[in-house]
Amino acid sequence: MKERIAEMLAGKKKWTFTLEHGRGETYSHGKPILYGHSTYERSSVLAGRSQRVYIHGWDSFEEARKELAEVKKTVKKFKYEDMGQGGSTHIPVKEIVSHLPDDTDY
Repeated sequence: MKERIAEMLAGKKKWTFTLEHGRGETYSHGKPILYGHSTYERSSVLAGRSQRVYIHGWDSFEEARKELAEVKKTVKKFKYEDMGQGGSTHIPVKEIVSHLPDDTDY
């Protein structure tokens, strides 16, 4: 996980991170998940749209915060927003692809 975060932050894309309860299009649970946030690249049909990627999951917020504190010591540019008290950055897929035509005849 530490290596992946460092690699993301060293790349060209700008990344932010959140620690939050797991929630996605097909799942929702109370376990903490670290997500990375950026925008899709110009070459994507989703160019400029919000992108959220799963980084790592834990069994408890205490365990997650402890491990992330260690990551912050070695990956200096790493910061994250702790949303353990509630909230979600999940964006429904329908909203992400709303600019695409409904025609599914590819």
